Amino acid sequence: MAGAETGSTDAAADALAARMLDEVTSEIAHADEKASLLIGSLGIAFTIVLSGLLGGDWTTETLSSAGLVMWIAGAVAAIASVAAAALAVWPRLTPAPADGVIAFWAHVRGYRSHRALMAAMAEHAIPEPERTYQQLFVLSAVVQRKYRCIRWAMALAGVAAVLVAIASLLVV
Repeated sequence: MAGAETGSTDAAADALAARMLDEVTSEIAHADEKASLLIGSLGIAFTIVLSGLLGGDWTTETLSSAGLVMWIAGAVAAIASVAAAALAVWPRLTPAPADGVIAFWAHVRGYRSHRALMAAMAEHAIPEPERTYQQLFVLSAVVQRKYRCIRWAMALAGVAAVLVAIASLLVV
């Protein structure tokens, strides 16, 4: 697109960017749902293990030294998995840029009144279609970060499951 160098756009590119922005906001919701399901599943697994430990039905004393090391490593991986999933859904609040640009809803919270906001919007709001491109750029990075955290959470959960399974086989 030749206009990208000059800052101008064309109608087809603008329409595509708007559709892509809709897609990326939908993808954020999907990522949050996936991370929430993962956190819930891991919570159930933790509850089962803790119930056995606290109820006295099972103890790590039955494990060999190698089994105990594997079990502890599995527990650490499981905790890291929950932390990674939690990072995927942790809300991030972005302060307004220092230059006063207003690009999305979070940038308006620093104004003392709606009149101050109206004046700032008249002077500093990013006009369409530039705002669409800016949001697409920022939210695409948000989706990437969320999915990266979900991948780490899933991988760590898998490692934890394997380590705990192996540990359960290494009894004294």
